[in-house]
Amino acid sequence: MKEKQGYFSIIQYSEHPERAEYINIGVVLFAAEAPCVFCKFGERPKRIKSAFNVNPGVHFELLQNSLYSRLFSEFGNGWRREDIERFISQRSGKIRLFPLRSVLVSDARVDLNRIFSELVGDISSKPRKQRANAKLASKLKEFGVDALLERPEPVFLEGGIKIEAPFGYQNGSFNLLQGLSLGDDPDKALSKASPAMIEGSLLFSQTLQEKRLVVVADDAEVHDESFISLLSSQMEQHKVHFYTMADLQPLVTDIRTNYALHH
Repeated sequence: MKEKQGYFSIIQYSEHPERAEYINIGVVLFAAEAPCVFCKFGERPKRIKSAFNVNPGVHFELLQNSLYSRLFSEFGNGWRREDIERFISQRSGKIRLFPLRSVLVSDARVDLNRIFSELVGDISSKPRKQRANAKLASKLKEFGVDALLERPEPVFLEGGIKIEAPFGYQNGSFNLLQGLSLGDDPDKALSKASPAMIEGSLLFSQTLQEKRLVVVADDAEVHDESFISLLSSQMEQHKVHFYTMADLQPLVTDIRTNYALHH
């Protein structure tokens, strides 16, 4: 495959931009092949926590999604170097783009992954969300309802937000079912649960109530009943159905009942 001229920029983050202390969190590649703009971010904000001693939470994901949407909107149909440089110069706030670097591109996605690996990389640690989903899968298999569930496609919402879940089932609306690890600290547990509330509310409203998020929490038994009750109430207010792995029977019953109704 013939190589073509392209450019890339390192995406950087700072919790305190006024101090000019930035760390690399991703890469954007501008190439000739469609869709012309290719982005890759680090999977976890652990590097940010380590560098700035903060938990960026869902706000960090919204910043990333906003940047990707802007880049795709501006350059998804083509680009000129001077336009990209103007875009970079106008960036301000916690996320910025490093000055462009030239690169020959033969396969944009392969080259993007190579540049990302060399200049950013990922901290190799299994996300807690994945561990919670693995435990949820095991629990659902124990109850014998794993075969009654579907593997849902990702749902793309406005602003570039993507919602994924390992399981799905129908009960009037289509339910996207995912696990959540709470841990044993109430403050951290609430922080971990907050993104699901935001995603659930957006999912419900933007799909016109056709899809809902269902969250099954691990570690719930180590928290006070009052905290779990509060968390459940907040989830429901944000249109998220909430269950715990310690008490899955209501969810299992709902899955079985609705499978019989829809099949």
